[in-house]
Amino acid sequence: MNKVLGFAPDADPTTPGLLLDCENLLPSELGMRPGPAVAPVGVAALTEDVRGALAAIDLSGNRLAICGTTQRLYSLAGSAWADVSGDGAPFALGQDERWSLAQFANSTVASCRSMGMRMATGGPFAPIAGAPKAKILASLKGFVMAFNTQDATYGDSPDRWWCSASLNAQDWVPNVATLCTTGRLVESGGEITAAHRLGDDIIVYKRRSTFVGRFTGPAEVWNFTQVDSDVGCVGMDAVCDTGKAHYFIGDDDLYVFDGVQVQPIGRGMLRDWFVEVRDPKQMHKSQAFWDKQNQLAWFFFPSVKGGGELDYGLVYHPGTNKWGRANHAIRALVRYASPAATYDGGSELVTTYDSGPAIDFDSPFWVEAQELMAGFDTRNRLVTFAGAPDASSLTTGDVGDDDQMTLCDRLVLRFKKAPAAAAATGFTKDDGGQEARQASAAIRDDAAFDLRQRGRWHSFRVDCQGDYALIGFAPRLKPAGFR
Repeated sequence: MNKVLGFAPDADPTTPGLLLDCENLLPSELGMRPGPAVAPVGVAALTEDVRGALAAIDLSGNRLAICGTTQRLYSLAGSAWADVSGDGAPFALGQDERWSLAQFANSTVASCRSMGMRMATGGPFAPIAGAPKAKILASLKGFVMAFNTQDATYGDSPDRWWCSASLNAQDWVPNVATLCTTGRLVESGGEITAAHRLGDDIIVYKRRSTFVGRFTGPAEVWNFTQVDSDVGCVGMDAVCDTGKAHYFIGDDDLYVFDGVQVQPIGRGMLRDWFVEVRDPKQMHKSQAFWDKQNQLAWFFFPSVKGGGELDYGLVYHPGTNKWGRANHAIRALVRYASPAATYDGGSELVTTYDSGPAIDFDSPFWVEAQELMAGFDTRNRLVTFAGAPDASSLTTGDVGDDDQMTLCDRLVLRFKKAPAAAAATGFTKDDGGQEARQASAAIRDDAAFDLRQRGRWHSFRVDCQGDYALIGFAPRLKPAGFR
Protein backbone atom coordinates (compact mmCIF):
# COMPACT_ATOMS: atom_id res chain seq x y z
CA MET A 1 0.00 0.00 0.00
CA ASN A 2 1.41 3.37 -1.07
CA LYS A 3 0.70 6.06 1.52
CA VAL A 4 -0.72 9.13 -0.23
CA LEU A 5 1.83 11.95 -0.43
CA GLY A 6 -0.37 14.76 -1.70
CA PHE A 7 -0.42 16.96 -4.80
CA ALA A 8 3.05 17.08 -6.41
CA PRO A 9 2.84 17.66 -10.18
CA ASP A 10 6.55 18.59 -10.46
CA ALA A 11 7.86 15.41 -8.82
CA ASP A 12 8.92 12.16 -10.51
CA PRO A 13 5.55 10.68 -11.56
CA THR A 14 6.72 7.18 -10.57
CA THR A 15 7.17 8.21 -6.91
CA PRO A 16 4.92 5.84 -4.93
CA GLY A 17 1.93 7.61 -3.41
CA LEU A 18 2.11 11.03 -5.06
CA LEU A 19 -0.82 12.67 -6.86
CA LEU A 20 -0.28 14.27 -10.25
CA ASP A 21 -3.57 16.13 -9.91
CA CYS A 22 -6.48 16.52 -7.54
CA GLU A 23 -9.63 18.57 -7.16
CA ASN A 24 -11.08 19.75 -3.87
CA LEU A 25 -8.71 17.55 -1.87
CA LEU A 26 -7.00 18.76 1.31
CA PRO A 27 -3.96 17.35 3.12
CA SER A 28 -4.23 16.21 6.73
CA GLU A 29 -2.14 14.42 9.37
CA LEU A 30 -3.44 11.03 8.23
CA GLY A 31 -3.66 11.48 4.47
CA MET A 32 -6.12 13.44 2.34
CA ARG A 33 -9.75 14.46 2.76
CA PRO A 34 -12.31 16.31 0.62
CA GLY A 35 -12.65 20.04 1.05
CA PRO A 36 -15.93 21.59 2.20
CA ALA A 37 -18.29 23.47 -0.03
CA VAL A 38 -18.56 27.17 0.75
CA ALA A 39 -21.95 27.97 2.26
CA PRO A 40 -23.62 31.35 2.80
CA VAL A 41 -24.12 32.00 6.51
CA GLY A 42 -27.44 33.81 6.09
CA VAL A 43 -26.07 37.35 6.09
CA ALA A 44 -27.42 39.73 3.47
CA ALA A 45 -25.22 40.13 0.39
CA LEU A 46 -23.56 43.48 -0.23
CA THR A 47 -24.42 45.48 -3.32
CA GLU A 48 -20.84 46.60 -4.05
CA ASP A 49 -17.68 44.58 -4.62
CA VAL A 50 -15.89 43.69 -1.38
CA ARG A 51 -12.34 45.07 -1.15
CA GLY A 52 -11.21 44.03 2.32
CA ALA A 53 -12.57 42.56 5.56
CA LEU A 54 -11.66 42.28 9.23
CA ALA A 55 -12.96 40.18 12.13
CA ALA A 56 -11.66 41.33 15.50
CA ILE A 57 -12.31 41.41 19.25
CA ASP A 58 -12.23 44.64 21.26
CA LEU A 59 -10.89 45.04 24.80
CA SER A 60 -14.29 44.14 26.27
CA GLY A 61 -14.46 40.89 24.34
CA ASN A 62 -17.02 42.11 21.80
CA ARG A 63 -16.66 40.59 18.36
CA LEU A 64 -16.56 42.93 15.38
CA ALA A 65 -16.91 42.27 11.67
CA ILE A 66 -16.00 45.12 9.32
CA CYS A 67 -15.76 45.08 5.55
CA GLY A 68 -14.87 47.66 2.97
CA THR A 69 -16.28 47.87 -0.53
CA THR A 70 -15.61 50.02 -3.56
CA GLN A 71 -17.98 52.68 -2.15
CA ARG A 72 -18.52 52.19 1.60
CA LEU A 73 -17.49 50.70 4.94
CA TYR A 74 -19.88 48.33 6.70
CA SER A 75 -20.24 46.72 10.12
CA LEU A 76 -22.11 43.43 10.62
CA ALA A 77 -25.17 43.82 12.84
CA GLY A 78 -27.01 40.51 13.21
CA SER A 79 -27.84 39.34 9.72
CA ALA A 80 -27.49 42.72 8.01
CA TRP A 81 -24.72 45.17 7.19
CA ALA A 82 -24.85 48.63 8.73
CA ASP A 83 -23.30 51.50 6.78
CA VAL A 84 -20.56 53.03 8.97
CA SER A 85 -18.78 54.94 6.21
CA GLY A 86 -19.21 58.34 7.81
CA ASP A 87 -18.48 61.54 5.90
CA GLY A 88 -17.24 61.33 2.34
CA ALA A 89 -19.27 58.32 1.19
CA PRO A 90 -19.84 57.03 -1.37
CA PHE A 91 -16.14 56.50 -1.90
CA ALA A 92 -14.46 55.85 -5.24
CA LEU A 93 -11.68 53.28 -4.90
CA GLY A 94 -9.31 52.66 -7.78
CA GLN A 95 -9.68 49.68 -10.08
CA ASP A 96 -7.67 47.24 -7.94
CA GLU A 97 -7.48 49.29 -4.74
CA ARG A 98 -8.28 47.59 -1.43
CA TRP A 99 -9.00 48.67 2.12
CA SER A 100 -6.48 47.77 4.79
CA LEU A 101 -8.15 47.25 8.19
CA ALA A 102 -6.58 46.94 11.65
CA GLN A 103 -7.98 46.74 15.16
CA PHE A 104 -6.38 49.05 17.75
CA ALA A 105 -7.80 48.59 21.27
CA ASN A 106 -11.54 49.43 20.93
CA SER A 107 -11.10 51.23 17.63
CA THR A 108 -10.99 50.00 14.05
CA VAL A 109 -8.66 51.79 11.64
CA ALA A 110 -9.22 51.66 7.88
CA SER A 111 -7.05 53.09 5.13
CA CYS A 112 -6.47 53.14 1.40
CA ARG A 113 -4.39 55.44 -0.77
CA SER A 114 -7.31 57.30 -2.35
CA MET A 115 -9.56 57.75 0.71
CA GLY A 116 -6.96 58.19 3.45
CA MET A 117 -6.97 56.87 7.02
CA ARG A 118 -10.18 56.66 9.08
CA MET A 119 -11.08 55.37 12.52
CA ALA A 120 -14.28 54.17 14.20
CA THR A 121 -14.98 53.42 17.86
CA GLY A 122 -18.45 51.93 18.07
CA GLY A 123 -19.83 54.28 15.45
CA PRO A 124 -19.18 55.64 11.95
CA PHE A 125 -15.66 56.04 10.60
CA ALA A 126 -14.15 59.51 10.65
CA PRO A 127 -10.97 60.78 8.96
CA ILE A 128 -7.86 61.00 11.18
CA ALA A 129 -6.47 64.51 10.83
CA GLY A 130 -2.82 64.60 9.83
CA ALA A 131 -2.53 60.86 9.25
CA PRO A 132 -0.77 59.62 6.12
CA LYS A 133 -2.79 57.97 3.39
CA ALA A 134 -1.57 54.39 3.63
CA LYS A 135 -1.95 51.33 1.45
CA ILE A 136 -1.13 48.94 4.33
CA LEU A 137 -1.84 49.03 8.08
CA ALA A 138 -0.65 46.90 10.99
CA SER A 139 -1.17 47.12 14.75
CA LEU A 140 1.41 45.98 17.32
CA LYS A 141 3.16 47.02 20.55
CA GLY A 142 0.79 49.92 21.12
CA PHE A 143 1.28 51.46 17.67
CA VAL A 144 -0.61 51.62 14.41
CA MET A 145 1.93 51.28 11.61
CA ALA A 146 1.34 52.51 8.07
CA PHE A 147 3.22 51.53 4.92
CA ASN A 148 3.38 52.71 1.31
CA THR A 149 2.10 56.17 2.12
CA GLN A 150 1.27 59.61 0.82
CA ASP A 151 1.29 62.70 3.05
CA ALA A 152 1.63 66.46 2.95
CA THR A 153 5.25 66.52 4.12
CA TYR A 154 6.92 63.73 2.14
CA GLY A 155 4.47 63.33 -0.74
CA ASP A 156 4.12 60.02 -2.53
CA SER A 157 6.41 57.51 -0.78
CA PRO A 158 5.78 53.88 -1.77
CA ASP A 159 8.80 52.77 0.29
CA ARG A 160 7.94 54.77 3.43
CA TRP A 161 6.74 53.54 6.82
CA TRP A 162 5.09 55.44 9.66
CA CYS A 163 4.20 54.60 13.25
CA SER A 164 1.60 56.52 15.23
CA ALA A 165 2.22 57.95 18.68
CA SER A 166 2.43 55.25 21.34
CA LEU A 167 -1.09 54.22 22.46
CA ASN A 168 -2.64 56.93 20.28
CA ALA A 169 -3.78 56.04 16.78
CA GLN A 170 -4.95 59.63 16.16
CA ASP A 171 -1.56 61.28 16.64
CA TRP A 172 0.70 61.23 13.57
CA VAL A 173 2.95 64.20 14.32
CA PRO A 174 6.61 63.06 14.57
CA ASN A 175 7.78 63.59 18.13
CA VAL A 176 10.52 61.92 20.21
CA ALA A 177 8.35 62.11 23.32
CA THR A 178 5.35 60.28 21.78
CA LEU A 179 7.54 57.92 19.67
CA CYS A 180 5.68 58.88 16.49
CA THR A 181 8.16 58.70 13.63
CA THR A 182 8.69 57.74 10.00
CA GLY A 183 11.37 56.31 7.73
CA ARG A 184 12.07 54.63 4.39
CA LEU A 185 13.22 51.20 3.26
CA VAL A 186 15.72 51.98 0.51
CA GLU A 187 18.09 48.98 0.64
CA SER A 188 16.16 47.44 -2.27
CA GLY A 189 14.03 48.86 -5.04
CA GLY A 190 10.29 48.87 -5.43
CA GLU A 191 7.30 49.69 -3.27
CA ILE A 192 6.25 48.04 -0.03
CA THR A 193 3.74 45.38 -1.00
CA ALA A 194 2.80 43.78 2.35
CA ALA A 195 3.41 44.04 6.09
CA HIS A 196 2.33 41.71 8.88
CA ARG A 197 3.35 41.27 12.49
CA LEU A 198 5.23 38.17 13.62
CA GLY A 199 5.35 38.06 17.39
CA ASP A 200 6.65 41.46 18.53
CA ASP A 201 8.28 42.19 15.17
CA ILE A 202 6.84 43.67 12.01
CA ILE A 203 7.76 41.87 8.77
CA VAL A 204 7.73 44.13 5.73
CA TYR A 205 7.80 42.84 2.17
CA LYS A 206 8.60 44.37 -1.16
CA ARG A 207 8.07 42.45 -4.36
CA ARG A 208 11.60 41.02 -4.20
CA SER A 209 12.88 41.66 -0.68
CA THR A 210 12.01 41.03 2.96
CA PHE A 211 12.67 43.19 6.04
CA VAL A 212 12.33 42.62 9.78
CA GLY A 213 11.35 45.64 11.89
CA ARG A 214 12.10 45.55 15.62
CA PHE A 215 11.05 48.05 18.30
CA THR A 216 14.12 49.71 19.83
CA GLY A 217 12.57 52.56 21.83
CA PRO A 218 13.67 56.22 21.73
CA ALA A 219 14.96 57.75 19.59
CA GLU A 220 15.16 55.30 16.69
CA VAL A 221 11.86 53.63 17.72
CA TRP A 222 11.93 51.00 14.94
CA ASN A 223 15.00 49.40 13.36
CA PHE A 224 14.60 47.60 10.03
CA THR A 225 16.99 44.93 8.76
CA GLN A 226 16.85 43.43 5.28
CA VAL A 227 16.93 39.64 5.63
CA ASP A 228 16.38 38.64 1.99
CA SER A 229 17.30 40.58 -1.14
CA ASP A 230 15.67 38.25 -3.68
CA VAL A 231 12.34 37.05 -2.28
CA GLY A 232 9.29 39.13 -1.39
CA CYS A 233 5.50 39.03 -1.35
CA VAL A 234 3.26 39.80 -4.31
CA GLY A 235 0.43 41.61 -2.53
CA MET A 236 -0.90 43.12 0.68
CA ASP A 237 -3.16 40.14 1.49
CA ALA A 238 -0.87 37.40 0.16
CA VAL A 239 0.69 36.59 3.55
CA CYS A 240 -0.73 34.76 6.58
CA ASP A 241 0.59 34.41 10.14
CA THR A 242 0.54 31.14 12.08
CA GLY A 243 1.89 32.79 15.22
CA LYS A 244 5.27 31.16 14.61
CA ALA A 245 5.88 31.84 10.92
CA HIS A 246 4.59 33.62 7.84
CA TYR A 247 3.43 31.72 4.77
CA PHE A 248 3.25 33.89 1.68
CA ILE A 249 3.07 33.99 -2.11
CA GLY A 250 6.13 35.16 -4.00
CA ASP A 251 6.67 35.93 -7.66
CA ASP A 252 8.06 32.49 -8.47
CA ASP A 253 7.16 30.17 -5.57
CA LEU A 254 5.43 29.90 -2.22
CA TYR A 255 7.48 30.59 0.89
CA VAL A 256 7.71 30.37 4.66
CA PHE A 257 9.51 32.91 6.86
CA ASP A 258 10.24 32.00 10.49
CA GLY A 259 11.66 35.37 11.50
CA VAL A 260 15.19 34.42 10.49
CA GLN A 261 15.23 32.81 7.04
CA VAL A 262 12.97 32.75 3.99
CA GLN A 263 12.56 29.24 2.57
CA PRO A 264 10.64 27.95 -0.49
CA ILE A 265 7.97 25.31 0.16
CA GLY A 266 6.86 24.52 -3.39
CA ARG A 267 10.19 23.65 -5.00
CA GLY A 268 10.41 20.11 -6.36
CA MET A 269 6.70 19.57 -5.77
CA LEU A 270 4.60 22.22 -7.54
CA ARG A 271 6.68 25.32 -8.14
CA ASP A 272 6.88 24.83 -11.94
CA TRP A 273 3.15 24.05 -12.10
CA PHE A 274 2.38 27.20 -10.09
CA VAL A 275 4.49 29.42 -12.36
CA GLU A 276 2.78 27.98 -15.43
CA VAL A 277 -0.86 28.41 -14.31
CA ARG A 278 -0.69 31.74 -12.43
CA ASP A 279 -1.45 35.08 -14.06
CA PRO A 280 1.68 37.20 -13.37
CA LYS A 281 -0.12 40.46 -14.20
CA GLN A 282 -2.80 39.85 -11.57
CA MET A 283 -0.78 38.27 -8.77
CA HIS A 284 -1.02 41.39 -6.57
CA LYS A 285 -4.62 40.33 -5.87
CA SER A 286 -3.55 37.02 -4.29
CA GLN A 287 -4.62 36.17 -0.75
CA ALA A 288 -3.36 33.80 1.93
CA PHE A 289 -5.13 32.53 5.04
CA TRP A 290 -4.13 30.41 8.04
CA ASP A 291 -6.85 27.92 8.94
CA LYS A 292 -5.93 27.39 12.58
CA GLN A 293 -8.59 24.78 13.24
CA ASN A 294 -7.26 22.45 10.53
CA GLN A 295 -3.64 23.67 10.56
CA LEU A 296 -3.70 24.54 6.87
CA ALA A 297 -2.23 27.44 4.91
CA TRP A 298 -4.50 28.44 2.01
CA PHE A 299 -3.23 30.34 -1.03
CA PHE A 300 -5.71 31.85 -3.50
CA PHE A 301 -4.39 33.36 -6.72
CA PRO A 302 -5.63 34.30 -10.22
CA SER A 303 -4.96 31.86 -13.03
CA VAL A 304 -4.24 32.81 -16.64
CA LYS A 305 -7.82 31.76 -17.47
CA GLY A 306 -9.49 33.43 -14.48
CA GLY A 307 -10.11 36.92 -15.85
CA GLY A 308 -8.50 38.50 -12.78
CA GLU A 309 -10.61 36.62 -10.22
CA LEU A 310 -8.97 34.50 -7.50
CA ASP A 311 -10.07 31.22 -9.04
CA TYR A 312 -7.24 28.84 -8.01
CA GLY A 313 -6.51 27.59 -4.52
CA LEU A 314 -3.56 25.67 -3.09
CA VAL A 315 -3.60 24.21 0.42
CA TYR A 316 -0.48 23.35 2.44
CA HIS A 317 -0.15 21.25 5.61
CA PRO A 318 3.13 22.25 7.31
CA GLY A 319 3.18 19.27 9.68
CA THR A 320 3.38 16.74 6.84
CA ASN A 321 4.75 18.94 4.01
CA LYS A 322 1.81 17.87 1.83
CA TRP A 323 -0.18 19.89 -0.69
CA GLY A 324 -3.75 19.80 -1.91
CA ARG A 325 -5.99 21.81 -4.20
CA ALA A 326 -9.37 23.46 -3.63
CA ASN A 327 -10.49 26.10 -6.12
CA HIS A 328 -12.97 28.71 -4.88
CA ALA A 329 -13.65 32.12 -6.42
CA ILE A 330 -13.33 34.56 -3.49
CA ARG A 331 -12.74 38.29 -3.02
CA ALA A 332 -11.79 38.58 0.64
CA LEU A 333 -10.99 36.21 3.51
CA VAL A 334 -11.79 36.60 7.18
CA ARG A 335 -11.88 34.54 10.38
CA TYR A 336 -15.62 34.42 11.17
CA ALA A 337 -16.89 33.68 14.68
CA SER A 338 -20.30 32.01 14.49
CA PRO A 339 -23.04 33.20 16.86
CA ALA A 340 -24.92 30.84 19.16
CA ALA A 341 -27.35 29.11 16.81
CA THR A 342 -29.43 25.98 16.48
CA TYR A 343 -32.06 24.78 14.03
CA ASP A 344 -34.55 25.22 16.88
CA GLY A 345 -33.94 28.96 16.80
CA GLY A 346 -32.04 31.32 19.04
CA SER A 347 -30.19 33.13 16.28
CA GLU A 348 -30.89 35.94 13.85
CA LEU A 349 -29.44 33.68 11.13
CA VAL A 350 -31.78 30.74 11.75
CA THR A 351 -35.55 30.59 12.02
CA THR A 352 -36.41 27.27 10.38
CA TYR A 353 -34.48 24.32 8.93
CA ASP A 354 -35.48 25.28 5.38
CA SER A 355 -34.39 28.90 5.70
CA GLY A 356 -31.15 28.28 7.61
CA PRO A 357 -27.66 28.11 6.09
CA ALA A 358 -26.86 25.04 3.96
CA ILE A 359 -24.45 23.67 6.57
CA ASP A 360 -24.45 20.17 8.08
CA PHE A 361 -26.01 19.85 11.52
CA ASP A 362 -22.72 18.51 12.97
CA SER A 363 -20.56 21.28 11.49
CA PRO A 364 -18.35 23.39 13.83
CA PHE A 365 -20.39 26.35 12.54
CA TRP A 366 -23.05 25.65 15.17
CA VAL A 367 -20.59 25.82 18.09
CA GLU A 368 -20.92 29.24 19.71
CA ALA A 369 -17.98 31.58 19.00
CA GLN A 370 -16.24 28.91 16.92
CA GLU A 371 -13.75 30.69 14.67
CA LEU A 372 -14.04 29.43 11.11
CA MET A 373 -12.44 30.24 7.81
CA ALA A 374 -14.82 32.48 5.89
CA GLY A 375 -14.81 34.99 3.10
CA PHE A 376 -16.76 36.86 0.47
CA ASP A 377 -17.54 35.17 -2.83
CA THR A 378 -17.92 36.82 -6.24
CA ARG A 379 -21.57 37.57 -5.39
CA ASN A 380 -20.36 39.54 -2.34
CA ARG A 381 -21.97 37.10 0.09
CA LEU A 382 -20.37 36.18 3.40
CA VAL A 383 -19.65 32.46 3.10
CA THR A 384 -18.02 29.98 5.43
CA PHE A 385 -15.77 27.06 4.52
CA ALA A 386 -17.85 24.75 6.69
CA GLY A 387 -20.36 23.29 4.25
CA ALA A 388 -20.79 19.61 3.47
CA PRO A 389 -17.81 18.01 1.70
CA ASP A 390 -18.01 18.77 -2.00
CA ALA A 391 -17.27 16.36 -4.85
CA SER A 392 -13.55 15.61 -5.13
CA SER A 393 -11.09 13.67 -7.24
CA LEU A 394 -7.51 12.45 -7.30
CA THR A 395 -5.18 11.38 -10.10
CA THR A 396 -2.34 9.06 -9.14
CA GLY A 397 1.16 8.98 -10.50
CA ASP A 398 2.48 6.23 -12.77
CA VAL A 399 2.80 2.65 -11.56
CA GLY A 400 4.62 0.02 -13.61
CA ASP A 401 7.97 -0.73 -15.25
CA ASP A 402 10.00 0.68 -18.16
CA ASP A 403 10.47 -2.78 -19.70
CA GLN A 404 7.77 -5.17 -18.60
CA MET A 405 4.12 -5.05 -19.64
CA THR A 406 1.69 -5.56 -16.78
CA LEU A 407 -2.00 -6.25 -16.36
CA CYS A 408 -3.88 -4.28 -13.71
CA ASP A 409 -7.06 -5.99 -12.59
CA ARG A 410 -7.72 -4.23 -9.28
CA LEU A 411 -7.22 -0.88 -7.55
CA VAL A 412 -7.62 -0.65 -3.79
CA LEU A 413 -7.90 2.61 -1.85
CA ARG A 414 -7.36 2.47 1.89
CA PHE A 415 -9.79 4.68 3.79
CA LYS A 416 -10.24 5.46 7.43
CA LYS A 417 -13.69 6.65 6.41
CA ALA A 418 -15.10 5.51 3.06
CA PRO A 419 -16.83 7.89 0.61
CA ALA A 420 -20.53 7.65 -0.15
CA ALA A 421 -19.70 6.72 -3.76
CA ALA A 422 -16.58 6.48 -5.91
CA ALA A 423 -15.68 5.68 -9.52
CA ALA A 424 -12.26 4.99 -11.01
CA THR A 425 -10.95 5.53 -14.52
CA GLY A 426 -7.75 3.75 -15.52
CA PHE A 427 -5.14 5.03 -17.97
CA THR A 428 -2.13 3.39 -19.59
CA LYS A 429 0.92 4.32 -21.65
CA ASP A 430 3.87 2.37 -22.99
CA ASP A 431 6.37 5.23 -22.70
CA GLY A 432 6.86 7.35 -19.61
CA GLY A 433 7.04 10.49 -21.75
CA GLN A 434 3.74 9.92 -23.56
CA GLU A 435 0.25 11.15 -22.73
CA ALA A 436 -1.80 8.48 -20.98
CA ARG A 437 -4.90 7.11 -22.72
CA GLN A 438 -8.06 5.85 -21.07
CA ALA A 439 -8.11 2.07 -20.75
CA SER A 440 -10.85 1.02 -18.27
CA ALA A 441 -13.42 2.22 -15.74
CA ALA A 442 -15.18 0.80 -12.69
CA ILE A 443 -17.25 1.78 -9.67
CA ARG A 444 -16.14 0.89 -6.16
CA ASP A 445 -17.49 -2.51 -5.16
CA ASP A 446 -16.38 -4.83 -2.39
CA ALA A 447 -13.90 -2.18 -1.17
CA ALA A 448 -12.05 -2.04 -4.53
CA PHE A 449 -12.26 -1.12 -8.21
CA ASP A 450 -12.15 -4.07 -10.59
CA LEU A 451 -10.32 -2.91 -13.72
CA ARG A 452 -8.82 -4.60 -16.73
CA GLN A 453 -6.00 -2.81 -18.54
CA ARG A 454 -2.58 -3.68 -19.96
CA GLY A 455 0.47 -1.46 -20.43
CA ARG A 456 3.89 -0.56 -19.12
CA TRP A 457 2.58 2.31 -17.00
CA HIS A 458 -0.75 2.66 -15.24
CA SER A 459 -2.39 5.66 -13.60
CA PHE A 460 -5.85 6.21 -12.16
CA ARG A 461 -8.36 8.98 -11.61
CA VAL A 462 -10.82 8.43 -8.78
CA ASP A 463 -13.93 10.62 -8.41
CA CYS A 464 -15.57 10.59 -4.98
CA GLN A 465 -18.76 11.86 -3.40
CA GLY A 466 -19.27 12.63 0.28
CA ASP A 467 -16.87 12.76 3.19
CA TYR A 468 -13.93 10.38 3.55
CA ALA A 469 -10.36 10.06 4.81
CA LEU A 470 -7.88 8.61 2.31
CA ILE A 471 -4.74 6.94 3.66
CA GLY A 472 -3.23 5.27 0.59
CA PHE A 473 -3.80 3.31 -2.60
CA ALA A 474 -2.46 0.13 -4.22
CA PRO A 475 -3.02 -1.20 -7.76
CA ARG A 476 -2.64 -4.94 -8.31
CA LEU A 477 -0.32 -5.65 -11.23
CA LYS A 478 0.47 -8.96 -12.87
CA PRO A 479 3.28 -9.68 -15.35
CA ALA A 480 2.01 -9.64 -18.95
CA GLY A 481 5.17 -10.21 -21.00
CA PHE A 482 7.77 -8.06 -22.73
CA ARG A 483 7.98 -6.34 -26.09
